[in-house]
Order: sequence, then structure tokens, then C-alpha cells
Amino acid sequence: MLPDFGVQNYCLMPTLGNAGEINREIDAWIKKVEGSVSDFNKRDRRKILVRAARPVVKTARRLAPKSAKPHYRKDGTKRIKYNPGNLKRSIKRLPLRKSRDAFVGPQFAKKKVAEYGGPGQPTDAYYAAMIYGSAAAFNRKVLTPALSQSAPAIRSEVSTASLAAIKSRARNRGIKTN
Repeated sequence: MLPDFGVQNYCLMPTLGNAGEINREIDAWIKKVEGSVSDFNKRDRRKILVRAARPVVKTARRLAPKSAKPHYRKDGTKRIKYNPGNLKRSIKRLPLRKSRDAFVGPQFAKKKVAEYGGPGQPTDAYYAAMIYGSAAAFNRKVLTPALSQSAPAIRSEVSTASLAAIKSRARNRGIKTN
């Protein structure tokens, strides 16, 4: 039982004074920072993954074979020429717009032309699976090693792009960044 000193509002705990207000400011600051990280949208994620795909594309192009001479195929009555390096040049980040992820692989032609793979010409990698035997073999022999060899560069790109996105979101929320 507490002694009665004749004071109406007797309190054993000391008052916090300014500390309570500082704690509220700190909590508000933490909410702003957490909000700037938590509201990554599809566009931010996509931008980060697109930057991370660049080193994979470079490495996969280096690992893909290059023929010494041009190759030809018949399309009905037309003869279509495939220049050396067509497969290397066709390895790109594939533009799958509805996905949140970035995909790397050989891109097939969007339009038919008489010659593929030369400078300034479109590429067509329809034969990528034929060179290796299957699409899974192409993945196993080119894309998987490219991914493992470029892992440090991927981490660097992801951290740089993530930091830029976080800073952008922070600025949008009124947090000053350097």
C-alpha cells in the first residue's frame, strides 16, 4: 500500500518529458523508411531485374558458339541466309511484358527477311535447340553457366538498382537522401 502524502496525482514513474515526443518522431521516421522499402511495385522490381539481366546476357553471348561460315535454309522457294554470330546476337533479355521477372534466352525472329544475323539485321535463333539437341540442353550448357559465372556482377547490379529505387521511394515520401 502506498503512503498518502496528500497529493491527488501521485505517480511512482518519472515523467519522460521530451523523450516521449522524440520517440514519436523516431517511430514516424521508421514508418517512412519502412514504407519506402515496402512499396516496391511491379515497375521497380522489373527495372531492377532488367539491370541484373545485362551481365547474364553478356556472359551467355560469350559462351554461345559462333560458326566460321554462313548457313542457309529453305523457306518454300526462298533461300534464307544466317550469318556467323547470329546465335550470339540473338541471346537477349526477352520482352515478356506481363511477367514481373526478366528472362534471358535466344529470341526468335519477329519478321521474315532474306538474311539474319549481320550488322543491323534482325536475328533468328530458331536453330538454338538443334545445335545442342534440345532447349533444355541449351539451358544447361549456355544459360546456367552464364548465370553462375556472372553471379557477382548480378549481385552488384541488384544492389545498385535496389538502392536507387529505395532512394527514389524515400524522396517520394519526403525523406532527404544524399
